[in-house]
Amino acid sequence: MNQEKTISCCCVLDASTYVGFWILKRLLSRGYSVHAAIRKNGESVLEEKIRDMEANEERLEVYDVDVLDYQSILISLNNCNAVFCCLDNPEGYDEEKEVDLEVRGAINVVEACARTESIEKIVFSSSLTAAIWRDNIGTQKDVDEKCWSDLDFCLKKKLWHALAKTQSEKAAWALAMDRMVNMVSVNPGLIVGPSVAQHNPRPTMSYLKGAAQMYENGVLAYVDVEFVADVHIRAFEDTSACGRYFCFNQIVNTEEEALKLVQTLSPLIHMPPRHEKEMQGSEVYEERLRNKKLNKLVEAGFAC
Repeated sequence: MNQEKTISCCCVLDASTYVGFWILKRLLSRGYSVHAAIRKNGESVLEEKIRDMEANEERLEVYDVDVLDYQSILISLNNCNAVFCCLDNPEGYDEEKEVDLEVRGAINVVEACARTESIEKIVFSSSLTAAIWRDNIGTQKDVDEKCWSDLDFCLKKKLWHALAKTQSEKAAWALAMDRMVNMVSVNPGLIVGPSVAQHNPRPTMSYLKGAAQMYENGVLAYVDVEFVADVHIRAFEDTSACGRYFCFNQIVNTEEEALKLVQTLSPLIHMPPRHEKEMQGSEVYEERLRNKKLNKLVEAGFAC
């Protein structure tokens, strides 16, 4: 039987991202004390909500953090047992400089954890885009946690979201192993959920760059944000959790599923004109994504 973590204090960085906010909410509902580390990203509805929550929730403390300032990260980690590292850029991913910022931030978080005696585990929030992009992905039968996106391919195609997630996750893994820090990564598909079009528009659209190719190659998938948050927490609580975990609820490989996704993301994406009155098309693309490892984690009886 897997051992479970006792209730403790966790840091969520950046708690004002869409995933970070839902991890924060789920942690509080499960009785954890939480340090909400927030990057200054301009006006943010989720940041305002978190600051309002702090006034009424004694187990919540808010910290202003600059991921390029090592000391500010250290302060937010004080007395915490785990870090949920969620470094999405709220402005999306449109340039290579945003990739560099995320990589440097990931390195600083892991280094800070290595120097904080109380930290037991990092749960690193990455993305399926860190695994699905390469020239020959359409010829690969199984795309699972062993797969990585090709950096040169992402750079050539200007897939900045995929490049940021691949480089930052690889950098985090390399440093965590070097510093002997216990780390697990969660690689969600496209994240959907309450008010996603309002609270997470630009990262969502950045993820969807190349969506047609993902769809045709059987690697376009989405997942509910509440499930993603629960998986992150499960990855911390279960001491047997290790490595990477693909996280998705649905693979989009039919026209019907594609249209459902478009409707879910409205008004970010508009229904194609020819589908306003009717849905047709019987093309079914082969599913390539595999998440058996995640299923074992959720069922609480698994091996690495």
